[in-house]
Amino acid sequence: METNQLTPHPEFQDLISSIQSLETELSDLVYERDNLNYHVCPKIQTEYMLKIGKLEYSIFEYQCNILRVKRKIEMIQAALNREQPYNINEIDKQLDEEHKEYTKKLLEKQKEIDEARLKKDSFGKPLTKEESFELKKLYTQIVKRLHPDINPDTTEEQHKQFNDTINAYKRADLSEIRIIYLLLEKTSAKEAETENSMEKLKSKKEMLLNEKDYLLSLIQKIKETFPYCVLDLLQNNEKLQKKIDELSLLLKENCEQYENIESQLKNMIK
Repeated sequence: METNQLTPHPEFQDLISSIQSLETELSDLVYERDNLNYHVCPKIQTEYMLKIGKLEYSIFEYQCNILRVKRKIEMIQAALNREQPYNINEIDKQLDEEHKEYTKKLLEKQKEIDEARLKKDSFGKPLTKEESFELKKLYTQIVKRLHPDINPDTTEEQHKQFNDTINAYKRADLSEIRIIYLLLEKTSAKEAETENSMEKLKSKKEMLLNEKDYLLSLIQKIKETFPYCVLDLLQNNEKLQKKIDELSLLLKENCEQYENIESQLKNMIK
């Protein structure tokens, strides 16, 4: 006795295949974005701050001091021109107020350098090539199932699993990712298959296409801005040394300028 089996409509089958392909693309793009944000860019920024940022900070500090001393000389000279007495302490108070923004920027820059020093050895034990491959594979599969942009009907528990996945990936915690994946697999096995209507599938495909375009533009933006944009500089020893030499020369010039103007101030006060 022959059993009649319904053959899926070709258009329906093509739509399913297209959606599955888009889900894979999207999970790969999410992986690329998160890898840039949580691993690649922080390491680039740390390296930049330690090799170049500290020189830029020293130059900026000298430039701020030069501006302050010049302003101090200007205020003292104005009082002398009027043949009036001046109070150094009062002048310094006024300069403190005028240079608040410079001081704030200096402190922010110093904080970045300090954080870079702390981060230098805090990225954890590097994963082997095989472990990195496994991390990416499991992470993309979890994202494919739990990311709210790919699966808008995720439950509260799944949303928590997704957040746990992101946090584990930030730490490159392969063991945690494995656990989340195994729990997710167990949950998925219990779920019954449901038939999707054509309209629902078309809507999902459109949503996936929009998210794909968004992620592509976001990844491009990350690669065009700091710190990723300095990766080529850091990887090219010749370019890097040239930049360091230029900044070192500028630092020396600013140092000499500051010493000269500071000497001028001391002579004026005498």
